[in-house]
Amino acid sequence: METVLQVLLGILEFQAARVSSQELEQSPQSLIIQEGKNLTINCTSSKTLYGLHWYKQKYGEGLIFLMMLQKGGEEKSHEKITAKLDEKKQQSFLHITASQPSHAGIYLCGGDAQ
Repeated sequence: METVLQVLLGILEFQAARVSSQELEQSPQSLIIQEGKNLTINCTSSKTLYGLHWYKQKYGEGLIFLMMLQKGGEEKSHEKITAKLDEKKQQSFLHITASQPSHAGIYLCGGDAQ
């Protein structure tokens, strides 16, 4: 039997000293997928990104740090999750390959601007 996974997306914004806050937009805002399917979450910034953090939050629990990207073109992978930072386009994506029930939750991106 196929399992349906629900992935909710949120935005986590960081504001460092002497840095004005930036607007981050994630898409899609929510997503329901079948187990085994791939999914991609995009995070776009209104300013140039000098670092981007991806987090996951399971229902009723705290944030879980997934990965941090600091250089344009940088790509990191952990298990079935891959993230990439594109400074020029001011965006990042998080891609999950062959989703599993353990991937259900809320995914958040946070960025650093200079």
